[in-house]
Amino acid sequence: MSMGTMETSGVETNHPSINRLRALSLRALLFVYVYILVKIILLKFHAVDLGFLWKRLSAGLHQPALISQRLEAGSLVPFREISRSLQSFSEHDMYNLVGNVAIFMPFGVLLGLLFARKRLAGIKVLLCTSFLSLCLETSQLLFMIGQFDVDDLLLNTMGGILGFAIYRGINRRN
Repeated sequence: MSMGTMETSGVETNHPSINRLRALSLRALLFVYVYILVKIILLKFHAVDLGFLWKRLSAGLHQPALISQRLEAGSLVPFREISRSLQSFSEHDMYNLVGNVAIFMPFGVLLGLLFARKRLAGIKVLLCTSFLSLCLETSQLLFMIGQFDVDDLLLNTMGGILGFAIYRGINRRN
């Protein structure tokens, strides 16, 4: 395949301007998706209030014991919350488990589209998804909004990989 050739859902294009537009569109969509993730996971659907976030961050940085307490209150043991949720099998727990996977599936699809013809695309998706989830979990800790939960990190990463697998499965059929 030549430098200017790109495959898009089984259709190859030789137009660099179309390829650039496609890449730019995917990056814009990825930016919007990450913004929505931040609104949902970090801000809990509230408006972006930089003053509020700065106060929360400053409080934690000036009193590291608060962050330490929140970290201890969170879940650092892998699979603890997943196991507890599967045992209790409450509607809320199942919503949380499925939601943590489902919310990152579009990320896996978008990364699949961005890394379509790249080597080691699956590894890149795994690393990018894990990194984004870790950033969001750490932000919850630093801004003292929500709890740091290693199981959320695992479930989010699983969602990204599942989204990528779905993308790959659909792309192979075309």
